[in-house]
Amino acid sequence: MSEPNGGLSQEEVPEAVVAGRHGFQIVWLVPIIAALVALALLYATFERRGKSIEITFADASGVDAGKTTVRYRDVVIGTVEEVRLSKDFSHIIVKAQIDENGERLLVGETSFWIERPRIGPKGISGLTTIVSGAYIAVDPGKLGGPLKRSFEGLADPPDLLKNDKGLHLTLTSMAGTLGLSQGSPVIYKGIRVGQVTSLKLGKPNTGATIQISIKPAYADRVHSHTHFWNSSGVDISASLQGIDVDIASIATALTGGVSFDTLGEVGKPAVLGDQFTLFDHEKDASREYRESRGLHILLRTPRLESVTDGDSILYRGAVVGRVLSHDLDENGRDILLRVQIDSRYATLVRENSVFWNASGIHSDLGFTGLHVQVSSLEALIKGAVAFATPDKPGKAVEAGALFDLAKESKGRWLKWSPLISLPPGETTAP
Repeated sequence: MSEPNGGLSQEEVPEAVVAGRHGFQIVWLVPIIAALVALALLYATFERRGKSIEITFADASGVDAGKTTVRYRDVVIGTVEEVRLSKDFSHIIVKAQIDENGERLLVGETSFWIERPRIGPKGISGLTTIVSGAYIAVDPGKLGGPLKRSFEGLADPPDLLKNDKGLHLTLTSMAGTLGLSQGSPVIYKGIRVGQVTSLKLGKPNTGATIQISIKPAYADRVHSHTHFWNSSGVDISASLQGIDVDIASIATALTGGVSFDTLGEVGKPAVLGDQFTLFDHEKDASREYRESRGLHILLRTPRLESVTDGDSILYRGAVVGRVLSHDLDENGRDILLRVQIDSRYATLVRENSVFWNASGIHSDLGFTGLHVQVSSLEALIKGAVAFATPDKPGKAVEAGALFDLAKESKGRWLKWSPLISLPPGETTAP
């Protein structure tokens, strides 16, 4: 028989030696790389989740976890994760996740509110949410401040956004703010161009202060000669022509509003912080404009008779001015009437012009019978002052010139017909 192991004895068979595996095996790269990728994806996902914040609301109707978004300028920057009651059941706590694009907005002065359909004094807003659903809107504070995680939500949208670049003006009114409220519209030629941002009482005898904001696109419509008036409600006045009803629009009648326009020269463009007077009605604004222009003179009379403030000044039967006010002279014996002649007609008044009371009916009895003189039906009912200038006009007068007011006209005055050229320009209606 042959020997096992090729004829070698057991003692002669070499002992097997198992070589050890030293060094890194390439097979381990696969799970390591997979783990690193998973960690990177996890970190990226965590980073994209951004910051978690809590906002408290008194009412969170329309807000649903996992559906309602957080938006800035209609761009989604987060999503609501949870909606729950506070421990004392006094308010609602909304937990939202803000992504990395919106983290810089989470500063101390940032405001949050729920954008939903609203109809009220501030107008109609949020109609787009009828289709898209309610969302939480953001008005950021000053960027760069310390970050916050807890906020108190607003019940309504703010009247003035912090990043509003509009023209902010101050209006003062001695009559108060009847019909106006925060959010009331500011209207120019029937178009809403801004809103009332705040109202407050001033010091005693200083009336009320109204802050308004004009949208940037319409800021160039406001100038130093612009007039503002309260267009809330309905203004009714009676005259010989009947009853005049002035109403800017149904919306302003119901919710209040401020209207404005620039009469005549526009003046300098308005700048941030300029102050204007808020008149009670449009006609008051127009009257102030008229009275600030033209030639202002004084008429002296021993008795006021039937002349009153607002009466017309007539030249050859045409209205060319008005009586602004009256007061006792310093001597205590005469009445001084302050009269305004419209700018275009100022040249008709000369040093030798004569003025008389054209109110009522004047009569005289002479050889030719009884003569009855009535300037006009309006003068008969409301009162008026007339004047005439001789065929050879004197020099033009300056503001403050003083004339005597005759009780009635003399016959020759009505025959005067001087040739006086009027300058081109607008006339000012009474």
